Amino acid sequence: MAPILGRYGPFFLYSYEIVVGLGLFAVYGLVSRQARQLSLADWLDAGLAGLIGAIAGGRLLFVLVNWDYFQLHTTEIWQVWRGGLVYIGVLLGAMSALLIWRRRRQRSFLAYADLYAPALALLSAFGWLACWLEGCAYGREAAVHPLSAPLPDSFGVTLVRYQTQLLGLAATVLIFLLIWRVRYRLYLGQLFWLAMLLLSTTRVVSGLFRGDLGSSLDSYFSPLNSALVADLTVMLVSCGALILGHRRALPNRRVQLRNIEK
Repeated sequence: MAPILGRYGPFFLYSYEIVVGLGLFAVYGLVSRQARQLSLADWLDAGLAGLIGAIAGGRLLFVLVNWDYFQLHTTEIWQVWRGGLVYIGVLLGAMSALLIWRRRRQRSFLAYADLYAPALALLSAFGWLACWLEGCAYGREAAVHPLSAPLPDSFGVTLVRYQTQLLGLAATVLIFLLIWRVRYRLYLGQLFWLAMLLLSTTRVVSGLFRGDLGSSLDSYFSPLNSALVADLTVMLVSCGALILGHRRALPNRRVQLRNIEK
């Protein structure tokens, strides 16, 4: 793995930040193209609101979960650049910020959520790639077979492990291709909830082989495992939203999207 790609004087080039940064640039190009095709105004404002909410929500939940540490190191609470975000906090923060923005600007939440659905899948793929370089989301110890390789954990300890990062990368790339292909074939809102369902399913399945979510499968399936509970909740809500949305859907999603801003 290559957690540090280079150094310029006192500054280090960390692979995680560089890969995620490239992912954000790719997402920007992708969303800007879609927004022009669908004539959705203020897409950049919506994205910035969601990004700010994601960082705030993810950091807040991380601090609360690790409050025993942060109550003794209060100056580190705001140091987001040092790492420390919780997935479900990121998701809830982004959705809450987008809902607030939508209410103030009188826009359609589902239209903008659909707009960013392919971007979420693409950014998740970059995230898995970043973890492969960094060593996070590492796999459990495994026997030697095609799905395993000598890999380090986040502490640098190298063992034969499941290649969870590459498996997650492959799964999210396939999800992105699927979401991109059907983006005009679903009813309003269904694209976003489909992306949430598939991405959370990937996290649940990959969790069976990850070593950072628990020392054993029993600990992973423990009711106290907040990561599993969060992903299962997102899957359940997404399934319900897909079913409800289909029943209330209008017949022509493309026309509906183009008329959102009128």
